[in-house]
Amino acid sequence: MKTFNTKSSVINEQWHVFDATDKVLGRLATEVSTLLQGKHKPIYAKNLITGDHVVVVNASKVKVTGKKLEQKMYYRHSHYPGSLKATPLSKIQEDHPDRVIREAVRGMLPKTSLGRQMLSRLKVYAGELHPHGAQIKDSARPEIVVEEEIAPAINQVHQAQTEVEEIAPPVDQVHQAQTEVEEIAPPVDQVHQAQTEVEEIAPPVDQVDEAQTEVEEIAPPVDQVDEAQTEVEEIAPPVDQVDEAQTEVEEEGK
Repeated sequence: MKTFNTKSSVINEQWHVFDATDKVLGRLATEVSTLLQGKHKPIYAKNLITGDHVVVVNASKVKVTGKKLEQKMYYRHSHYPGSLKATPLSKIQEDHPDRVIREAVRGMLPKTSLGRQMLSRLKVYAGELHPHGAQIKDSARPEIVVEEEIAPAINQVHQAQTEVEEIAPPVDQVHQAQTEVEEIAPPVDQVHQAQTEVEEIAPPVDQVDEAQTEVEEIAPPVDQVDEAQTEVEEIAPPVDQVDEAQTEVEEEGK
């Protein structure tokens, strides 16, 4: 197995932008120092600058925890007796907000010439504007560019999915209705069995049609039946006369 040694020719430098709005100072400095040193890359080497460039905007809106605004002090000394000066964090944040983040990151970098070169790659701005738009755009990773291109389509898919979820009934209601239908309806095997029994008992359709044809050929037409019934009614005496004649016969027999 051959050991891999990082060379300057294989180092790919990227640009990153951080918005410091409402972010904790220490945690932000940790992320920035990691990117500056290149510890997020598998080709990290202590003897080379394998890190990236970092741009921090809105440095004036960074936050600190506890009472650090009043208690944390920044010291500087001119190396003359009695020249020690201490400035609270609140004063530095008000006058030079970029120095707060820069000093926090400086303390997390190596105290060597490489550390100073890494710190020179940090660009901190108090507001939200910065002049490094071209470098950041050119260093965008391909997967990020692809995500930006398909982002509108993804948003449309999410919107359509939300509309469908609003229209469609909840899944639990669908399962409940399906369970009720299954409880009421007979099983499929019973339905097939009953259908088979009916087909075995009932005669075939062609036999039914044939029998119906024979009946129609034997039976007289309906108009002939009506005509014969009319003639019978004209010949036969009325029912009341028949009843009267039957009564007279019964009296004579007595």
